[in-house]
Amino acid sequence: MVQDGDGGFKGIETYIEGDTVLAAGTALDWAPQTVVFSGGTTGASRQKYTVLVLYGDTAIAVTSDHLFLLAGEQQTLKRADRLTAEDSLVAPSGHPVPIRSVHIGDYLAGFHHIAAASKEPPQGTLENHLLNTNGVVSADYVVQIMARRSDIAGFNVKDHDDMPVVGSVEYVEVHGRGCLTAPSFEAGFDDKSPIRAAGFNAPDLITPEYTFVPAEATVVHIPDGACSFLSPEEAEAKRRSPKRPFNDPMSREWTEALIQQHQAFYPDVVYSLDWASDEVNAFAWVDNNVRHVSLKGGLVRDQDLELEGISVVLAHELAHHYGGVPTFPSGLSCEGQADYRGVRNIMRKVWFGDSYIDTTDAGISQMANFFGVPDDPNPPSGNAGCGHPQGRCRVATYHAAVSLSGKPACAG
Repeated sequence: MVQDGDGGFKGIETYIEGDTVLAAGTALDWAPQTVVFSGGTTGASRQKYTVLVLYGDTAIAVTSDHLFLLAGEQQTLKRADRLTAEDSLVAPSGHPVPIRSVHIGDYLAGFHHIAAASKEPPQGTLENHLLNTNGVVSADYVVQIMARRSDIAGFNVKDHDDMPVVGSVEYVEVHGRGCLTAPSFEAGFDDKSPIRAAGFNAPDLITPEYTFVPAEATVVHIPDGACSFLSPEEAEAKRRSPKRPFNDPMSREWTEALIQQHQAFYPDVVYSLDWASDEVNAFAWVDNNVRHVSLKGGLVRDQDLELEGISVVLAHELAHHYGGVPTFPSGLSCEGQADYRGVRNIMRKVWFGDSYIDTTDAGISQMANFFGVPDDPNPPSGNAGCGHPQGRCRVATYHAAVSLSGKPACAG
């Protein structure tokens, strides 16, 4: 709900260009201004990385990059994905509004943006670009998309970009795992707010819209005995390696697109992306005769891996199912076999012609960086048996798979 130029409130998605909206600068002197931009998605959308902020007896669901005005002597802007329960937002009157809790997840609803007064970048001022959004002050869309410009960034809180993102390992260590869970709607909460989560259903809503899916809802239980891309020791060592942000759109888009692509060729597998997990690993297993592959968020967000490297991981997990002997007692292919057949067979089937070479070349290079070894086709000595080969051996195995030169002895 956004306050309009007549002092009433209406849903943000109902504004059109030419309407009037109440706007102000940091002095909070409110006056009607013309809406110069209005656009958004339909109600059938799924907005990823939605930040749900509870305050007072209500809540607001916004995109990660939404900018709120913070209370304090120096009223400054802060992205929604940096908010904490220690922050206070600002009421249109200027009074502080303490935040009760902050959560991140997906939201089943349309999202909308509006801009007031002018589409031109503000020149060192927020005048006419602050709005009353459901009882707290937010910046409009022009400020949001210009937020990294030096003249706008000067309104951001100090060290803004260095603050941990809601849902990240760093954020959870300081503020707890509550940000990954559904909010707790205590007595006195306005139950007519358009939000559903963890059994909370607004009584006047009968559609699946306005459902908040907390990040932890994506957590996938991995059974004992599942085959893993990395050993537990390797996975733990990689946990602290540089990662893209928790709400990085590319990592998730790459992985979801890859899952769809591989599912077309291997439809008998149940795929899952455990985005909220910070574990650096991927798994394959069979449960009740159903094949499963799961990729963990910490792995696909690793800065050394992009689409091509994640494709190598996904091919490895599928090759546990389809790679043949030698196998574990479970019937899934051994680790070195999954490395070899994943690149030789799975990727050749999924990536056609030149795209196979382009994808494997880039993927192997990323894997060399990921394992911290040279991109060298010459295999080292030794034999890993059915377990995880050392990184140098795995990179050499990928090269051997591309050149069809046979699986190296070090791969088991």
